[in-house]
Amino acid sequence: MAEARLERHPALVEQDLPDIYAFIARDNPAAAERVLDGVEDAFRQLAQHPESGAPFPTRNPRMQGMRMLPVSGFPDYLIFYRAELESVRILYVAHGARHLLRFFRREPRD
Repeated sequence: MAEARLERHPALVEQDLPDIYAFIARDNPAAAERVLDGVEDAFRQLAQHPESGAPFPTRNPRMQGMRMLPVSGFPDYLIFYRAELESVRILYVAHGARHLLRFFRREPRD
């Protein structure tokens, strides 16, 4: 099977990943780098195996088909994405301690 094309939502690059890095780097810049490296590794995994994440259970029709994958080595960080025919659309990277349904409602992404 060919590798799927990765599509990153603009807010992922402009907001999610910089916020995660800044939060961790306040105490440990090296750990922040390791987390972001883990996220990039997970992105590569999704490009090779788009169905490797679990379906994200929701009744919200806008979010149907969304899947979730914990970052290997950093399972508190979750990647939310949609596997499409020839691409993987990465919508969010968030810490699992967040109130995710409220977060998704406040930050809708397609």
